[in-house]
Amino acid sequence: MDFTLINSFIAVAEEGSFSTAAKHLFLSQQSLSKQIAKLESELGTELLVRSRPLRLTQNGKLFLQTAKEMVKLKQEFDETCGTRLSGKESVHVGIEHTIARAILPRVLPRYMDAHPEVYVRISEESPEELEKAVAHEGVDLVIGSISNPPSSYKTVELCRKEQLLVVPKKLMRALAGERCEQLRAEFAGGVDLRFFEKAPFIKQPRNSSGGRSLMNYMKYYDVSPDFVCELTNVENAFQLALSGVGVLVYAKIFWDLLDPALQKDYRERVELFPLPYLPDTDKVCAYCRFDEEGGRAAGLLALIADFLRDYENGEPWEEA
Repeated sequence: MDFTLINSFIAVAEEGSFSTAAKHLFLSQQSLSKQIAKLESELGTELLVRSRPLRLTQNGKLFLQTAKEMVKLKQEFDETCGTRLSGKESVHVGIEHTIARAILPRVLPRYMDAHPEVYVRISEESPEELEKAVAHEGVDLVIGSISNPPSSYKTVELCRKEQLLVVPKKLMRALAGERCEQLRAEFAGGVDLRFFEKAPFIKQPRNSSGGRSLMNYMKYYDVSPDFVCELTNVENAFQLALSGVGVLVYAKIFWDLLDPALQKDYRERVELFPLPYLPDTDKVCAYCRFDEEGGRAAGLLALIADFLRDYENGEPWEEA
């Protein structure tokens, strides 16, 4: 029995939708539909009534319980002997959008050079979507930060994810007036977000890593910023901050890995102030399936851990 088909069926049954389940499994809806049809063919019975809303047949309801028990038994077996049963020749990695921008250009080329026989599939998603993917066994390895990973995944803390407040210089002058130099010196050791509460802010979606960090800081400082626009892409948001549109919460690792010439140019237009570290939310973790310990995903995880360790020690890798 192909456990990929079983996990796909569980996802469709629990979500009640092919489109939603496909999104969480990082599959096209057509591919997912073919998987369910294949499973039904192998079992010799229909599992779903393809209507709106989607419904389980009586046999589908019975098989759902069996499928969950099968997956649980497989997970227990994998955790005991570390043997991968599916026999796939690829590794599927889920990674937060923002973290991918910092890690992938420096790590993935090295991994692929060392493992030319491995097909690497990368799914860049929000923390919310990655959490769903893990719940439905949609990935071998996740890099980011999610809540309550299942017992079939091992959690490894990789590094702190510190944040900066990016403030356009003309906005800083307008807000601080004659106190501009004094506040710049004070905020160099840690900014007080309450000072900027009435400033225009650039927002990122709540379900994104950057948006989640911003919401946590709003709660931490008990502020309600004046949002003037919202962007999904953090680099586009940074460019808007450079142009003076508003204030932005920006991951420090992105700034640290920029070319020094760009850093020098950008510092002419924005102030960069460190935000306090929030340990409950600002961590980069890895979640690796136990059946991948010692496998292809484990090798990639080790390389990512090396990269982040060197970065924290002030020895960032160059892009390949």
